[in-house]
Amino acid sequence: MQGSPPWDDHPDNDQPTGEELAGAALQPISITDGFAPMNQGTMLTGTTEMPTGQLIYLQPPSGAAKVIGVVLIIWGLLQGLGLLGLVGQPVDPFTGEAIEYPVAAKAVDGFSSVLGLMGFIAAGVLMRNYDKRGVWLAFGVIGAQFVLTLVSFQLGSPDGGLGSLGLSDGTQFGIWAGFSAFCSGFCALLVAIPLMVSNNGFE
Repeated sequence: MQGSPPWDDHPDNDQPTGEELAGAALQPISITDGFAPMNQGTMLTGTTEMPTGQLIYLQPPSGAAKVIGVVLIIWGLLQGLGLLGLVGQPVDPFTGEAIEYPVAAKAVDGFSSVLGLMGFIAAGVLMRNYDKRGVWLAFGVIGAQFVLTLVSFQLGSPDGGLGSLGLSDGTQFGIWAGFSAFCSGFCALLVAIPLMVSNNGFE
């Protein structure tokens, strides 16, 4: 008599047969309910979701504010040279003749130069420290200097040779105002560059 293998002596009656598994419907269970027993033929169901909120990637701030800040500091120092231009008698660039420079116009130009010297340097220092107040300060100085330039022209400051062209006073003022507006707009656009840059680092 041949002996049967030991693993055939006592079949496990508790384990379901293939026919029973085929006939039984699989019961779904949510993965949030816990772990399902692996021997009961259950089927895991559920969905995966991304965490709510936004993903923020930290990057170093842009260096545009520091670059424009340095430019403003240099421009402020150059404004001091405008004070030197108030010393002496201006000369017509076309005829070489001396031009009358009223005291009132000279005072307005001197105030504009001092305002630019102090204002642009302060704005440049603030922008180098990523302080947005530097941008607004620079805008204010540019606007103030534009107005002071028109006032000085009306008071009789040198017109850059426009008077020698035989143009009327209104035409000269219009040309001077347009040129000053162009220069002021260009400077304002230059100052606004850090505001247009993403991740500008302003506080």
